[in-house]
Amino acid sequence: MIEEQTSNPQPGTWANLSTEEPERKPKVEFGLNEVRTIKFAEDFSEPKEYPGDNGVYYIFDVKEVTPDGDVDKVIMTSAWTLLRGLKTHQPLAGKTLKVVKKMESGKQNFQVTA
Repeated sequence: MIEEQTSNPQPGTWANLSTEEPERKPKVEFGLNEVRTIKFAEDFSEPKEYPGDNGVYYIFDVKEVTPDGDVDKVIMTSAWTLLRGLKTHQPLAGKTLKVVKKMESGKQNFQVTA
């Protein structure tokens, strides 16, 4: 049996439903095999959680380190490997991390290192 995708809220959504619109900062773009260096603010506590069509997604406020300086951006994701990789470096406040998106066995995977 094929499951239908729906945009109906999932149970428990009300408790996590934010009334704030997500900030429209540019997103960190993860190209294959490209290292992105990101910094978390000293007062960072946790990402914002928002309901999506197929579950939830998380928004992390970060600064992307570029040759021209630090740029305010967000990481918007529901990718398990990226979420787990970031979680292993908690607490994230004040940390600088390197993130790489790779293809392994036909699947996207993220590697997060200090």
